[in-house]
Parts: sequence; structure tokens; C-alpha cells
Amino acid sequence: MHLRKAIVGSILGFALSTTARIIASDDVPLIGPSFISNFDPSTSRAIGNAKKAFPILLDKLFESGDLDRKDLAFTIDVYSAATNDTIFSYSHVGEKSKETITSGELNDNTISRTGSVTKLFTVYAIIAKAGMGVFSDPVTKYLPELENNSSGNPLDRVRWEDVTVGALAAHQAGSGGIADFFNAYLDPENPSEYKPEDLFTFFREKRLPVIAPYHSAIYSDGGFAILGQVLARLSGKSVTDSFEEILWKPLGMNNTSTQVPKGSNLNTIDRTPVAHKSKLNETAWGQGIEIVASTGSIYSNTADLRKAGLSILNSELLSGPTISEWMKPRSATGTLVELVGAPWEISRLEIPVTPGSNRTRVSDLYTKAGGNIDYTAIFALSPDQGIGYSILIAGETATPARWPLRNLVGETFIPAAEHAMAENAARNLAGTFVDEKNSGNNVTLSVDRGHPGLGLKSFWLKGKNARDSSHYRLYPTGLNSVSKSLSSLYRSEGTMRIAHRMVKPGVKPVEPRAAVEGGKGGLFDDSFVWMALDQEGPVDLFVFTLVDGKVTTVEYPLTGVVMKRVK
Repeated sequence: MHLRKAIVGSILGFALSTTARIIASDDVPLIGPSFISNFDPSTSRAIGNAKKAFPILLDKLFESGDLDRKDLAFTIDVYSAATNDTIFSYSHVGEKSKETITSGELNDNTISRTGSVTKLFTVYAIIAKAGMGVFSDPVTKYLPELENNSSGNPLDRVRWEDVTVGALAAHQAGSGGIADFFNAYLDPENPSEYKPEDLFTFFREKRLPVIAPYHSAIYSDGGFAILGQVLARLSGKSVTDSFEEILWKPLGMNNTSTQVPKGSNLNTIDRTPVAHKSKLNETAWGQGIEIVASTGSIYSNTADLRKAGLSILNSELLSGPTISEWMKPRSATGTLVELVGAPWEISRLEIPVTPGSNRTRVSDLYTKAGGNIDYTAIFALSPDQGIGYSILIAGETATPARWPLRNLVGETFIPAAEHAMAENAARNLAGTFVDEKNSGNNVTLSVDRGHPGLGLKSFWLKGKNARDSSHYRLYPTGLNSVSKSLSSLYRSEGTMRIAHRMVKPGVKPVEPRAAVEGGKGGLFDDSFVWMALDQEGPVDLFVFTLVDGKVTTVEYPLTGVVMKRVK
């Protein structure tokens, strides 16, 4: 792990070695992007370096035994919301997996299983059908069959009247797994005969609660089986048909289904021919039961997963505010760097703020992992940089392989995308801007090594210095003159005005930083940046006019001054 990180740091141009000490930025930026993403990152030097680095880093994982070169078949797709297209793809087929590739070539259109990535689409479909407000509704509003369980003892039964749809979506209902249900009810000879009433009876009468609602996040396949029935009630259709109507057709995800692909000339990873040769001695290919289709059933390919990811980053089916609300943590975990959403698995990454720096900032990566015996998958979105990636993996060792592959792609391309943003900011955002009517009104913006956001290098109004000696930074607010759609955050052509807010580095100097952030302090970090904005009115507001991604003017709305780029 240390060697891989050192190689990544060396190739991508930031200071990182086996002995390097990562230090959180003194600026304590707002959560969210450091710089705007209104540019094409695919041509950046940082992304180019990442593409060159990836095969080298992958070989290290093969050589170390973290990945089984002969066993695994996997395909990787990294894409950008600015281009709405792939910026990097990679496929590998091990010797043992060659006969599983039905078309003879593993590519963007090859269908595999996604496992619990399905859960993400269950929640996506529910929100698309009913809006975020449904999260506050008790589940019994839609499934009254769960009411009035036979025990009043909270230790014996889940009290479903206390469980909301949102609690189920965020793994906080105490609803547990699904294995007990299978053991109690499922007839292996006739799995298709299983009925929703059996599910309701089990979870009402026999399901022991795992935790009290909202006590903590506990991963729950059983909860998502129930959530699938909520989706069915909302749409008046089966889970399979709900997915088709609400998501697959509108998004053009023509190769995605809860059912095993059938027909001639298939492009799939079908492990049936090799399953008997493996230690697992079974395969998930072809296995599927409609009653639990909402928890881990979906077949898809990276082309369709890219469409889904871009639809979220660009708020195609849902409004921008709805997507932004959905993509927020809903629970913490026992680690400071892992949070839980609905049903996002959120990794809080410490990313070097600029190339060549060991100063870092926090950036949230929204992921959903999945696994079905010999198939695993990763779906990941990084809104700060406007990129996403998906990984589909098959093989006897697919289960352990998903984590090093998730890490490798994320550790390679997310810092690269961050650095591409800094490159673009230095080229198209930084500069000196002067009021044509009064040269005493001027501002100089900079990109500074080791610091997130744009630096307010100088700011003069009517010939007087309008800033003190503090190290002010400017951060994008997500507000612009074009659209509420999130797609406007990645638009690189045309004219638009974008709001930024000026942040002073804390109400008081943050010294020292907490120990967990690489500082010499203790438990606490006295940073109050998020409390300081707009406390004296819009004195901290600046508005940039972009023309084809380049800042041409900087406006200071408090005084109405407009300053034009001079260099």
C-alpha cells in the first residue's frame, strides 16, 4: 500500500512517500470543490499522467498477490461530467476467465452482475417516483401489512410504525439481513413461487431487530427487500418493471436488467462454464428471485453504469437540489473517514490540494459496492471533480479483488482530477482584473501551491487596500446564472456568471490542528470557517463571468464594481 501511494505521488506530481506526513491544509476549506469544474479534464497533464501510471500500479497489485492475474476478468471505466464521456478505460481477462467472455472481447458493453449496486438504483427509482419527501414517511404508510406485530417487546420484533422509508434507505431501520428469511420460507425447488405476503409475514412476526431505528447504520439486505416492495407500491408494478419504467428506459440503459441476459450473440461474462472448476463450485450467473430483486439482482455493463452516473452528476432525472440532498451523509460509522448515505458508502478522502504539495483537503467520494458470489462491482462518483468510475469484476477471487481495484482507481484518478482543476484554475481563473472606469478598483486572483481555492492576492477599492493581511481564499458556491441543473457545474462553453465566497482562514488561527488531521493538537480542531460566511452581509461575495471557461470579469456586488481581465 505504501509503495503504491509513493508511486502514485511520484507520477502525479505531489509529495508523498512511505515516510511523508500528510498535513491538513491550514485554510480549513468549506466542504465541496476547491475550484470550478467548467473545463475538459481529459486533456490535462494530470489526467495524462494518471493514465500512464495506471498499468504500472496495476502490475504492482498483480505482483504483490493482491490481485490474481490468471483468475480475474474486470473492466474499468472512468468518466467526466464535463465531457459526458469516458476519459479512461481498462480491461483485463485472466487465462482462467477467457472462456467466460461470450463475445470473445471484454469491453464497455460486456454485461456482468453488479450485486448490491442494485440498492443504489432502488433508492434512485423511489426518489424519481415520489421525491425526497417519501424518506420521512413511515414504511407502514405503503406497507400496512407490517403493522401490529404479535409482540410488544422491542427486543423481539421490529416496530415498523417507527421505521421510515429513509431509515431503510440509509441502513438505519434495524431490519438486518435476509438469510433467516430464506431459511424460513424459501422453497429452493420453486423460488419463483415466493410471494410478498411471505416477506411481510416474516419481517412482521419473526424478524429480530438488530438495532433500534437510527441508533446506528447496520448494512441491511433485508431492509432493501422491504424497500423494493415500497417501490412496487409506489409504482403499481413489480420491482423489475419499476426499474424499467422509471430508470432504464428514460436513461437509455438498454443492457441493464434484473433478469439474466438471454438470446444469441450475447456480450457477457458468464462464469457457468468454469464454475465447477473453482473452489467456490458455484456461480451467481442466472440466479435471481424477484422478491429480492431490489437488493442485489442487477445485470449491467460499464456503458450503462456511465449513463447512470452521469445522470446523477448532471441531475438529468432529478433536480439539482434533490440530487444534492440525496448525496449527503445520513450516518457516521466507527471510523472518521467512512460515512453512510442512502445507500451511499461515503469515503472521506484527504487529497493533496495542489500538485507538489503534501497539504490536503477533505473530498467525499460517493460509492456503492456490490457482490454476488463470483461477481463484484464498484460504482463511484466524486462530485467535487465531476468524475465517476465503475468497475465490474468476475472470478473466483472477485470478492477480495474489488477493494484494491476501488482504491487503485480512486487513488490514481481523483487526485489527478483535483490537480487538473488546479491546472485549469491557474490558466483560466487566476489573473489581474481592473475597473475600466477607475483603476483604483482592482483584484488579483492566484493559485497557490499548498492552498485550496483561489487566493485573493490583492484587492483594492477606490485606491485603498480592501483586505487585511489574512490569507483569504475564494471558493465556488454552486450558484450560477445559467441553470439549477448540476450539469451547469461542468459546462465549459458559452457565457455564464458564477458566484464565489471569500473565506478567511478561521475565526482565529487554527493552531495546532487536531492530531487526527496530522497536527500536534488533541481531540478538537477549533475551526469555524463554515460559521463565518455572510455574517456581515455579502462582503465576501464575488461573481465571475466566464466565457468558454475563462474568467473575463470579476464583479464585487457589494459596491457594484466590475473589473475586467488585463492579464
